[in-house]
Amino acid sequence: MSAIQQFILNPANQELLAVLKGARNGLVYGVKIRFPHALVMTLLFSDKPWPAKIRGIFTATRTHALNLCKFVTIYKTLLLLQKKLNGGKERDLDTFFAGGLGGWLIFGERTPINEQIVLYVMSRVLLSLLPRLYTNSSVHQPSTPISPLKHPLPSLTSPQANPKPIPPSQLPFAIVSALSWAGVMYMFRHRGERIQPGMGNSMRYLYHDSEAWTSLKTLLWHNK
Repeated sequence: MSAIQQFILNPANQELLAVLKGARNGLVYGVKIRFPHALVMTLLFSDKPWPAKIRGIFTATRTHALNLCKFVTIYKTLLLLQKKLNGGKERDLDTFFAGGLGGWLIFGERTPINEQIVLYVMSRVLLSLLPRLYTNSSVHQPSTPISPLKHPLPSLTSPQANPKPIPPSQLPFAIVSALSWAGVMYMFRHRGERIQPGMGNSMRYLYHDSEAWTSLKTLLWHNK
């Protein structure tokens, strides 16, 4: 144990072990986020038999956790490689490229879970680009009048008002996924104050807390 303790506390091993702990934190956080969501949604809306419900909850939790684990691993590994190739210095766009490639590889396939995650990330990226409350340059602009409708809207209970959703095409979705992850990783690293607080806390847990540990216990079991 003494040799293990010396190894994990050796500064020379910090960067590689940070990738390991990042993967661990991604796995744990994915379970914490997806399991209660899948459980509640299944209990509320699923009419399937209990064995199918349990399998669905387990599958959704496993998929979310493993995808997040793989993304964190790829992201931190790519950051490390780019830093090594640049003489030990991190460049501004390193996070953008690492996040974009990770988003393409892990979240680029359009699945229900990936779609939820990408939409969540994309909305936070867009929110981060909005003007801040502390600026004084905003000018109120009157809203544009809405032209009268040429045709009345259908009844809310009619088939016309409740069309079957059409999923996005694969390539555009993959591009949006890559750009969303590229944007959020760049904003988190360089404009962290603009990130929505809830997501900021999540990302600090995944990418910052995984940089520090004091023992084998805090490396693999407890975060701190």
